[in-house]
Amino acid sequence: MKKIIFAIMLLFILFFTKDIKAYSLNSETDKVYLGGETVGIKLNTGVKVIKTYAIIDGINLIKPWYEAGIKEDDIIVSFNDKKINVSDDLIKELKVTKDKKTEITLLRDNEYIKTNIKPCYSNDSYSLGVYVKDNILGIGTLTYIIPNTNIFGALGHQIDGAKDVGGTLYEATVTGVKKGTIGEAGSKLAKIKTTNIGQIEKNTVTGLHGNYSGKISEDDLISVAKREEVKLGKAYIYTCIDKSSVEKFEIEIISLSKQNTKDIKGIKFRVTDERLLSKTNGIVQGMSGSPIVQNDKLIGAVTHVLVNNPHEGYGIYIEFMFLDMGVILE
Repeated sequence: MKKIIFAIMLLFILFFTKDIKAYSLNSETDKVYLGGETVGIKLNTGVKVIKTYAIIDGINLIKPWYEAGIKEDDIIVSFNDKKINVSDDLIKELKVTKDKKTEITLLRDNEYIKTNIKPCYSNDSYSLGVYVKDNILGIGTLTYIIPNTNIFGALGHQIDGAKDVGGTLYEATVTGVKKGTIGEAGSKLAKIKTTNIGQIEKNTVTGLHGNYSGKISEDDLISVAKREEVKLGKAYIYTCIDKSSVEKFEIEIISLSKQNTKDIKGIKFRVTDERLLSKTNGIVQGMSGSPIVQNDKLIGAVTHVLVNNPHEGYGIYIEFMFLDMGVILE
């Protein structure tokens, strides 16, 4: 009996501690694939209410959402006892319920709210008087891919307004750049392709994380550095500002913050590369996630540009990005 109890306890310990250190990288011997490519990002938000409106019925203005207590930024979780994942799910259920008073579940500020709503017939269909969206579409930069696991990290910071329900990475090609100016951030202009190259599992404070399924070059392996290895002085960012070509640009790290918890502004730098300055005037939107390399090691990723000075920006230490996928840098 004692042996059985011991075996059960051992299994319990193994089961509940296996994710504490799910995967580790040795900063001296292990390498990752270096990113820098511009990627298309489609991030699921849940079916979010972005605007409300009144429905005209003769001389009356009807507001089903108002009577139900629905507000902008609410996420519609279920309707008519059916889970709502995308906008089409809601449209389908409205055809079933028609103008029948129906239970609806909302998510607001991490709290689930149940209420009832009576759809209204307008323009040959039934409506709640709300505009909704179910995804955010944009671009960013791939930071790294870990060999064997194909775990990727990108962007270096969280996308606001997106429920953590996953998404997709797509190939993208840069078509132009709007230069940054003092007081206004510039931006990459890009075409997002239909080729799926990864599944986004997490949208966290350190960026987007998931499983990569695109092509990987064996020539782009690089060692990684711990926070304490990062020094002031010369470094490089790898990013794409023309079509699909990843280029190397010189920067100078001008300030470092000693951080023991995840933060996205640990590395402050200045762009010193005249080629990049002439083409973009510094850091622009869409460069977030661009890997930062110093002494032939990946040390971090670009996260922010200083709006009052596009020549300067911030980066996150790379090991903080690893942590959000259970990867420990040793």
